[in-house]
Amino acid sequence: MFIFQKDQNNKTTDSAPIFHSLRRFLPFILYLLSFILIYPQSYQELQRLQSEYKKALERQALQKPADISEAEKIAQSTALPDKLIYSRKDVESLLVNTEKLLKQLKFLEDSAKTMPYIGYEIFTQRDTIPFWQNLPIPKHYSLGPGDEVIISLWGETEAHNTKVINRDGQIYIDNIGILNLGGKTVAEAKQYIVSKYSHVYSTLLGKTPKSFIDITLGELKSVNVHFVGFVNIPGVHMIHPFSNVITGLTQAGGINNKGSLRDIQVLRDGQKIGTVDVYNYIFLGKNVSDVRLMDQDIIYIPPRISTIPLTGRVRNPGYYEVTEKESLDDLIKIAGGKDGKAAKTTFVYKNNSDLENNGYLLKENQTSNFELSDGDSIHVPMKPDIDWFVRIEGQIKNPGEYPYQTDMELKDLIDATMTAYDTDFMHTIDFSRIIVSRKNPSGQSPLKIVVDLENENFALVNGDHITIPPTDQYQPIESVKITGEVKIPGLYPVNNLTTMGTILDLAGGYTNYALKNGIEVFRDSLKVAWEDDTFFLNNGDSLNVLKKSGLVLVSGEVNQPGYVTFKKGSSLKKYINRAGGISAFANNRDVVVIHPNGTAIPITLWSSPKVIEGSTIIVNQRKISGASEGPMGWEAIALISAQAGNIATTVLTLMILANQTSPN
Repeated sequence: MFIFQKDQNNKTTDSAPIFHSLRRFLPFILYLLSFILIYPQSYQELQRLQSEYKKALERQALQKPADISEAEKIAQSTALPDKLIYSRKDVESLLVNTEKLLKQLKFLEDSAKTMPYIGYEIFTQRDTIPFWQNLPIPKHYSLGPGDEVIISLWGETEAHNTKVINRDGQIYIDNIGILNLGGKTVAEAKQYIVSKYSHVYSTLLGKTPKSFIDITLGELKSVNVHFVGFVNIPGVHMIHPFSNVITGLTQAGGINNKGSLRDIQVLRDGQKIGTVDVYNYIFLGKNVSDVRLMDQDIIYIPPRISTIPLTGRVRNPGYYEVTEKESLDDLIKIAGGKDGKAAKTTFVYKNNSDLENNGYLLKENQTSNFELSDGDSIHVPMKPDIDWFVRIEGQIKNPGEYPYQTDMELKDLIDATMTAYDTDFMHTIDFSRIIVSRKNPSGQSPLKIVVDLENENFALVNGDHITIPPTDQYQPIESVKITGEVKIPGLYPVNNLTTMGTILDLAGGYTNYALKNGIEVFRDSLKVAWEDDTFFLNNGDSLNVLKKSGLVLVSGEVNQPGYVTFKKGSSLKKYINRAGGISAFANNRDVVVIHPNGTAIPITLWSSPKVIEGSTIIVNQRKISGASEGPMGWEAIALISAQAGNIATTVLTLMILANQTSPN
């Protein structure tokens, strides 16, 4: 821990001017320093947790439960540097409580995403032109104050009038007078207007009228409807006059997930004139347009009848609302039914503490009569995956796993691999010794069954493993490549018994420019040193026949490295001398001659390798210390003789001294 030094006045003392300007930041700086020194590897972890905590709060707009609020208070109390001394316990407390809060927030966030309340999304507002403007005029729509009426007269007489019905339900037309349209339907209004206009325009009457009249509606009056209960925006809303309960709730902002979708009540003049079940509309396709909203109607949304979580292998999992008349079977149908991976058994957990057993496993024939209540939980599990397959491999087209079915035979499986379509490939298969590995009922090693498919078919069982062998005569085509001074260079087939001499014969032999025995052979990127042409070649080997050059390459520690002319019979020493002789750093006892066939022959104590055309002579460098490894040839013999003479002299001297000192 860190403690600031204080003077007699209990004030922090310092001498640097810049320290005065940072005085108010000292607690926080001290907090960071103590945290880094006490718990250095957790500093980055704290930064990460604080960043995640901030992002989580920004994403979540929720009322915090008591345990979250408590954790947040503890985290905030340790998050700010409000004291000068900070221990490791303070830092650990901050980490623990912040991590706890993040877990709680993540749990709530994930729960809201994975379990939606079903049906409420239908009331989502549209961002484009409101759909209710295109609603057709209902047959029984009654004209009233605020409605715009368009009267068009054409033919022998033409006139056009656009009028808005006043509060008394009337409009006024010049030469016609006052027309009472309030309370009339569009059809009734048209008949009424024709009767009034015919008093002035006689051409409207008769079997063959010469004038015609039409009545349409323009701008219509909005109706005021009260939306109360569990709605998102309670109160009075002006909605389109043709609206029903569904379109009206959409215009009014929809229902929150605490309100019922199964018992929406329509009240008019203090009386309940009907109820609407939204599930019938969105899940069963039933029309609810017969409940048309009127001015001053009240739409009451009661609380949810029930909240039933439905999870698992259904097409639309989530929270559902179920009425007393509906069964578990009805609920599953509302959710779109089970999907293809659903098990036949359904799990039900009853929300009833009075029952000793509140868990049920229901079969398919038991769901139609099973009653649900508020708080029950339903889960449709996934049926277990049963591996019904057989595997085939070996000399076969399209090897791998294939689905198994009852009464499946080996020929059926081979036909499924499409092997029979390749007649040439069929000849490479040995159908007389197919191996079938099968599970052993005893639990020990699998059974090995040899099948002769040429004489009989074979019934398979689930889990069989089939291996198709190739014929003994079938061998893959392997090849080697030969280049250089041969008459027919190229690729040539080989097997395990093909020699280099055979390939040379197939290639037409050497050209007139070929260097005899000057064949470079490479295998796996390495050069092969060979003695004669009877060794066997492998697939992928490459051969290169060198061209006559009349030269020998001398390299390494010589005074003039490079090529020198080849002269038959010349010794190794002569070739080195032609290259200027050995240099001051040469080890004249470490010389190697590499022949064109890749054979490397070092110089020895008693012999010197033969140099042939195309050879490479390498004179290696002596050790850095300058010490030689010892004399060679006659130098070694002279040195051995000298050492032997010294030893003899020493022995003779010792014998004389011994005789002189011995008593008579």
